[in-house]
Amino acid sequence: MPYYLLIFGPLYRDRLRAALAELVSRPIDEVSIADEGVVGRDWSAAVLCTVWPVAGEPDWQLEIYLAERVTTHSEAAVAAWLAQQLRTVVLYPGQELRPSAYWLVGPDGRHIRARLYDDGWENGDGDQDEPVYRIDAVEHPVAELPDLPFAAIPEVIRDHRMPTPVTDRLRTQLRPWLPAEVDGVDVPAVAEVTWRVWNRLGAWEGLVARMTDGWPPDGWYPAEHYREDLELRDELARADRELPEPVRAPFAAALADLDRRFVTRTGDDGGAALSTELGAAHPVPVERDRWWWRRVPYPAPWQRQPARNRS
Repeated sequence: MPYYLLIFGPLYRDRLRAALAELVSRPIDEVSIADEGVVGRDWSAAVLCTVWPVAGEPDWQLEIYLAERVTTHSEAAVAAWLAQQLRTVVLYPGQELRPSAYWLVGPDGRHIRARLYDDGWENGDGDQDEPVYRIDAVEHPVAELPDLPFAAIPEVIRDHRMPTPVTDRLRTQLRPWLPAEVDGVDVPAVAEVTWRVWNRLGAWEGLVARMTDGWPPDGWYPAEHYREDLELRDELARADRELPEPVRAPFAAALADLDRRFVTRTGDDGGAALSTELGAAHPVPVERDRWWWRRVPYPAPWQRQPARNRS
């Protein structure tokens, strides 16, 4: 299993070798550490670690491969182990597909969300090109790296997909009216409407699932995201008359199920909490038939938003 890590500070290879050996409970001579491009190494070693310097804020990049005979660990666990053993800060990729989604872990074992950008390459020592990495933000201050900017990183929230079993079940009933290729030029209007309704219902179910599970992946939810979800619920309110007659009843049943779950996890404050957070630029509707705008979870998930130290 490969692990791709970035570390800060000088690279002490003997300490790195010892830490990897202890991690996998193998003799130290079964750990091979080499610079990128080296071919004369023990490729049968239990642990293969390739290292090379990088420019920017991290100092070294590591690619670690564990042999099949070695017990594997999660990337987060390996990063935390090395951070503790090397007394340094380690970056490792998040599970999201977004390239900038990373985690940072220090010697204290605390995992902090980070936004990392690849700024290309620059000419390093010895006329060798080195990748350049830049940490745009971390969600909380890092004691070992006090100059790093910290700010909320909301984009990974939308990347984190929630299970939507209610919507998935409805899809089987909608299938005859769903387009095979939504972006096709000849998609019938009824197929476009059906796909849009199915998509919006999935987003509404995703919001309810986030409430239930404690606002994954990071325990908070921006007010702007919440507003967008309520706007999608507005669209669902108009969907009944747009859908083909045979699927109106199952759609209404699915929506009513999700609405009941939404109500049990929210309270009616007249829209005050959301209105206060969004400000005058995004007035909250007060119509009684759009009751979902009046409801908010307690505590409001945006109240847990990480602080920000950038202007």
